[in-house]
Amino acid sequence: MKYGRTRTLRGQIEVTAGGVARANLIVSDGLVNLGLRIKSFTVWEANTPSGFSSRQLTAILSLDTIASGTDMNAGDNRQFGWHMFSMSSTLGNLLQPLTIIDPDHIVNRDLFLTLDNSSTGIYNYLIEAQVVELTDDEAIITIIKETSQS
Repeated sequence: MKYGRTRTLRGQIEVTAGGVARANLIVSDGLVNLGLRIKSFTVWEANTPSGFSSRQLTAILSLDTIASGTDMNAGDNRQFGWHMFSMSSTLGNLLQPLTIIDPDHIVNRDLFLTLDNSSTGIYNYLIEAQVVELTDDEAIITIIKETSQS
């Protein structure tokens, strides 16, 4: 693998009734010898909440679509990044934002962001990735890993 420049992906995604939102952030361009290694990702509310209310956010980065109600599952090779946050209107119930990224995943086709079991609202996201040049053999391995279960 040969590492190149850093690239960022950013935007907004809206969670409506039902607590779910999905976005296909990268669509396969057919160039399987170029990929992205995700270095960091975060999601946060676009609007500052007024008052202290209960809020929750669960975000999953994946290489394929994730069904509603799916848990964050490190045993699912399609999932490789997770971000969570929650706070309750009861004082003292706060889960600090936590982000976990599997550094061994390379995105060389599609990249999806799924928000599930999340409070209604508009959320910002920022993803930092490093461009990776893959040999033919490495490209085949990443495609197999992307579609298989561990």
